[in-house]
Amino acid sequence: MATKKTVKKETAPAKKTAAKAAPVKAAPKAAKESPKPAKAPKSISITPIKSNDPEENIKRFAKTALAMNFVKAHNGSWNHTDWLNFLREIEEKGYFPIDTDRVGLILEDKKKAFFAAK
Repeated sequence: MATKKTVKKETAPAKKTAAKAAPVKAAPKAAKESPKPAKAPKSISITPIKSNDPEENIKRFAKTALAMNFVKAHNGSWNHTDWLNFLREIEEKGYFPIDTDRVGLILEDKKKAFFAAK
């Protein structure tokens, strides 16, 4: 009669939960690195030139979307505080001195266009 042999399976040793981190080695330094050539910027930002001429400032202001953005942000209706804050904003952006009456007229024109588009 043949006898059965029992074979034991070998199991891999249990993995340790906390592995030791290998020390990080610094990358070797290059002998002498040559400076990289400067790349041209992909886009050029143009800063508006500040002017002391109110006529020049109103022309520059009229070319921007500031007035229409203001009208849209206030849904075509604003109060005196909103108006003063808007004047402060355009002053900070470099459009002063400016004829504020003409700024108001530009806003009214943009307001008409805003409601016409609705």
